[in-house]
Amino acid sequence: MILDQLSCLTEDVAALEPWALTGAEVREVARTVQQTRTALDALMSRLAGAADAMGLPKDDGAVSVTAWLASTTGMPKGEAAKLASLARITASTETTRAAWASGAISTDQAKVIMQAIERLPDWVGEQERTDAEAHLIELAGRYHLDDLRRLANRVLEVIDPDGADDVLGEQVRREEQKAWEATRLTIKRRGDGTTHGAFTIPDADADTLRAAIEGIIAPRRSMINAARHGMDVSDFDALPREQKMGHAFTELIAHLPTGALPQSGGLAATVAVTVDVDDLRTGRGTATNTSGTTTSASKAQRLACNARLVALYLDSESKILDLGATRRIYDRHQRLALAVRDKGCVFPACDRPPAWCEAHHLNFWAEGGPTDLDNAALLCHFHHFLLHEGEWTARMADDGVVEVIPPKRVDPEQNPRRHARFARQRPRAA
Repeated sequence: MILDQLSCLTEDVAALEPWALTGAEVREVARTVQQTRTALDALMSRLAGAADAMGLPKDDGAVSVTAWLASTTGMPKGEAAKLASLARITASTETTRAAWASGAISTDQAKVIMQAIERLPDWVGEQERTDAEAHLIELAGRYHLDDLRRLANRVLEVIDPDGADDVLGEQVRREEQKAWEATRLTIKRRGDGTTHGAFTIPDADADTLRAAIEGIIAPRRSMINAARHGMDVSDFDALPREQKMGHAFTELIAHLPTGALPQSGGLAATVAVTVDVDDLRTGRGTATNTSGTTTSASKAQRLACNARLVALYLDSESKILDLGATRRIYDRHQRLALAVRDKGCVFPACDRPPAWCEAHHLNFWAEGGPTDLDNAALLCHFHHFLLHEGEWTARMADDGVVEVIPPKRVDPEQNPRRHARFARQRPRAA
């Protein structure tokens, strides 16, 4: 019986002594435990769905299946809400549910995939949905959750590459309208010399705020920030990130009247938007900013009217035209172009934004490498240093994407690696 099996599992787990395991066993047990936890999440979601269908929440006096699940199991309401919401998804996602139940994908990955399939337009057929679902499950095994979420948001490109932009543009416009309606700001004095505030704003506007604040607290500005607060650099670096962000926010407010925002690596609060010229004229389709956030082309129109859209010249293949220079340091215009092209550190899995990055010469300037965009890549301080150590290298691929080459000790074949933000969707993937 399932109850006996689960009881035995609990007893075995409780009896396990990790100190008695070898290093290899610890790694293997950790992976297996996570796989089992995921499978149990899938089972809990199915139980929540069954309880809802049986009317158990009402019978037990709970206002919802989420409240019932939290009360019955003792789990946090947020976790209960996630599992209950997955139980309510009616789209045909049996393959995803099977992968989730087997522990092949995590609960959060299953949520991203199932919601993406559920959001597909009604005209999408069952075979196309199956293709898209299989494609996303494959991506889940290769990319982090945030990267998977970005790819899932554009999964319609797998089904209809030609018509996806119009559909996605309309979807984004609806989301922007909902975001506008949800936008709020509260500021309240606490009576102790501080003021507490909370806000809900659209993602694109939050990207501008985040770019400004992260530019202020960039590691290269530690000495300036420490001096501003009368601290040693080591003490400032040891502050929690949230505290640094808070102080940077106050600095941003102090600079608002003059707009004299400090720059980090040539960029401060600059968030550039790339959009097809025809889409900009018509207001249809989508645009993407340097933080990877998709906005509607109509919003890009409004930004352009307000002189807040940075114009970049693109060639026929949508590549940024070279702003080459003969000097060693990349200028602010080149840095802006790199922010649009690379959208942050190009090292695989790194999440550092453009304001935290440095412009790296792929072919070293000291060895004759030119200071132009074809020889440039954005790298955070850590990965920039890593490349200059010589084991790892980087190059510009034929399609204009920077690739990182690992040393043989990491990959004997030295296969080039790309950041997930440059992953290409495959039409009608199987």
